[in-house]
Amino acid sequence: MPSGNAAARGLVHAGSTFLEPADPAGDPRVVIGSLADAARAQPGRVAEVHGRIVGFERDRFTALSTAFQNCGAYVDVGPGLALDEPIQLVWTSRPGPASAVFPHTVVRLGAQASATIVERHLGESESFVAGIVEVDLEPGARLDYVVLQGADPGARLFFRRAARCAAGAMVAWHVAELGAALTRSLIDLKLDGERAGGNVDALFFAQGFSNVDLAVAVGHAAAATCSDTIVRAAAGDRAAGRFAGDIRVEPQAHASRAAMRHDSLLLSRDAYLESLPALEIDANDVAVSHAATVGSLDEDQLFYVQTRGIARRNAERMIALAFFEPAIARFPTDALRDEVRTSLDLRLEEVPDTFVA
Repeated sequence: MPSGNAAARGLVHAGSTFLEPADPAGDPRVVIGSLADAARAQPGRVAEVHGRIVGFERDRFTALSTAFQNCGAYVDVGPGLALDEPIQLVWTSRPGPASAVFPHTVVRLGAQASATIVERHLGESESFVAGIVEVDLEPGARLDYVVLQGADPGARLFFRRAARCAAGAMVAWHVAELGAALTRSLIDLKLDGERAGGNVDALFFAQGFSNVDLAVAVGHAAAATCSDTIVRAAAGDRAAGRFAGDIRVEPQAHASRAAMRHDSLLLSRDAYLESLPALEIDANDVAVSHAATVGSLDEDQLFYVQTRGIARRNAERMIALAFFEPAIARFPTDALRDEVRTSLDLRLEEVPDTFVA
């Protein structure tokens, strides 16, 4: 069985057009390319995952994405490989008139393999994007999947991302939704093998009249599985956001552990945030918990910071940034954590002093 380290690379899509890398050569044990090319070269291996983890019948947007799929990415990391650098999957809108893009990403990690994937959404076009991400992890594999969404403020993004974990496999979703006028982000964890694990750390900041709908569903289908979810959400102006969290523990998933926490911060009197946690437990000997809070900036904290000579506006930004830190701290690298902090700081500069008496 191949083993050892391998360097990673990435790919870029402009709209639905796959841009060939300047240097496509790389480790042959790591396949990174368009989904269409992979389906032609390895139809059987791609078909084992494509459409098997996220079925078109899940909801209307999944069906829409499946029916109109016009681009996609394929990542396949061989058994035992540990990638030193993150794989970059970049999706940017094309300049000019708004377009509709329906991407589909398939990721496979062999037994005991490990990798980090960074999915980026960029651009300055009011595009419509409805996509699917399917991840399949073989026994003992480990994956950090990062989503950095900074699309145009007029864009509409609808994504369902799901991972299926075999015995001992571990996946961590790191999601920062910091753009677009309308975002619907659904994350599914399917812990199908014993001792499989999954973490979700997600954050979003809604501004203006934007709307963010984030949902996390964790399914424990085997014994001794574990999951941990942390979500931090903020909204300013007249923006709105919603988080729906669901933990399902099936009858055979004894000795499983799961935790889910969602905290919301209102930065405007006209902003709206909602939390809908749920538990479905059909097994004994489990430890499952959830918690949710909604609040605004604490006036005592603001007063304390201002007594140190810091203006109120800067104090609000400092406290708001600190609010997001429990989610940011779990992103996999210092560079990614700093990137998220910088993006948040730029957006917080646009928040007016709405809570001044």
